[in-house]
Amino acid sequence: MPQKVAKIETGFSGRHPALWAIAFAAALGAIAYCEHRGFLGGWRSLPFVAAATLFLFPLTKAANNRQAAAGALSPATRRYNRRMLIWNLGYVLCLGIAMTARNYLHPQGALLWGIAVLPSVPMIFFVWALARYVVEEEDEYLRYRQTSAALIGLALVLLAGTLWGFMETFGVAPHVPAWWVVPVWAIGLGLGQMIMASAERRADRT
Repeated sequence: MPQKVAKIETGFSGRHPALWAIAFAAALGAIAYCEHRGFLGGWRSLPFVAAATLFLFPLTKAANNRQAAAGALSPATRRYNRRMLIWNLGYVLCLGIAMTARNYLHPQGALLWGIAVLPSVPMIFFVWALARYVVEEEDEYLRYRQTSAALIGLALVLLAGTLWGFMETFGVAPHVPAWWVVPVWAIGLGLGQMIMASAERRADRT
């Protein structure tokens, strides 16, 4: 069994999840930069966003392997990771449909409202998945760890949103769309998980 675990950890999907997360964030950052420079935009960005989304598959598997090696992959955690992957894919799909419909159908009225709301629909599943994990997780420490990481993500959103909001109000920062709240929270969640893991390692050494 130890040899099997070691083999999994050194495989393609056994790389540290943070590496895949950085690759995913870097890809999205590059797409955003190209859109800002006018190289991409609208439906032209969709293939690149879809390609960047492929990083989520090895990211999810690497997270499962990492958690399994640490003895922290409970059935509830495995389901949560799978649901997060489904949510990300659903978000990209709904966003692609909405952008394509806007660019080709030029909707007006109620249809335009529906298309504008469509990318937000997967957020219902996202919130449900978070709530289900708290309910389904039987290990109190794992539940505490995930909740703490989520609170760190929330703290980052509150701090970044308040800071940027005042900078924008006083005219020293450009406007940022509100849908950036979720990516910022996800970054904070990842940082929170890293902080919790680091605290565990320090506790083990003592």
